[in-house]
Amino acid sequence: MRGWRAAWFLTATWFLSASVTIPARAHLGHEIARAERYLKLDVSGHSARIVVSLTLGQREGARVLAAADTDASGDVSEAERDAYLTQWGEGLRSELPVRVDGAPLSLVWSEPYMEPIGPVRPVAVTVELVARFELAGGRQTIRIEDRVPRREVYDRTDVAFRARDEATLIASGAGEAPTEPTPDLAYAPDVAAPTLTAVIETPQRSTDVPWSAMAIAGGLALAGLLVALVLRAGKRRAS
Repeated sequence: MRGWRAAWFLTATWFLSASVTIPARAHLGHEIARAERYLKLDVSGHSARIVVSLTLGQREGARVLAAADTDASGDVSEAERDAYLTQWGEGLRSELPVRVDGAPLSLVWSEPYMEPIGPVRPVAVTVELVARFELAGGRQTIRIEDRVPRREVYDRTDVAFRARDEATLIASGAGEAPTEPTPDLAYAPDVAAPTLTAVIETPQRSTDVPWSAMAIAGGLALAGLLVALVLRAGKRRAS
């Protein structure tokens, strides 16, 4: 009877440890079975940013922390967090491609956030990355294609479109050509590769030389002319 109990205890211990100890893979998605995802396009003036965040339950949080713990110390450091989320960012380049007026952007996903870190344990974890880019001005169309493979199952994906500081949201939504602004939407995990589109109006960038720059240039030119006249007058006196 004691031998049976010991065998059962060893088997259960192995199963529980295996459920949270998964080696690091190419990027974050490999460790996720279920999560809630949040995508946000935020335009302020001519500056745009895309935020991707995941909220993981305790089981998924333990798996991700274990994968980030590359030295197997049982504790995730800030350096390990940053390195692990950098791998996730590399994957997002192809899994969340972004185009502006049809031209693809080469984005850098940075500003890594994982909370909490520290001991590897079953705990709810939030992870986040941000990509930034600039808009040229005028009316432009931004498209984000969700190509994230369905190897992981998101309970839902919430999407937010925001525009402020002289930027205006003309239209937004799922699909190639939304006709009205939809600031918030959500879609289920069985939706295959949706395209998220936002039409944004920002002020035209001025191509005129600022008055202050013209004044400085004029002053420098006048100073140069005066120096030339003084030098010429000096040469005449010397001759």
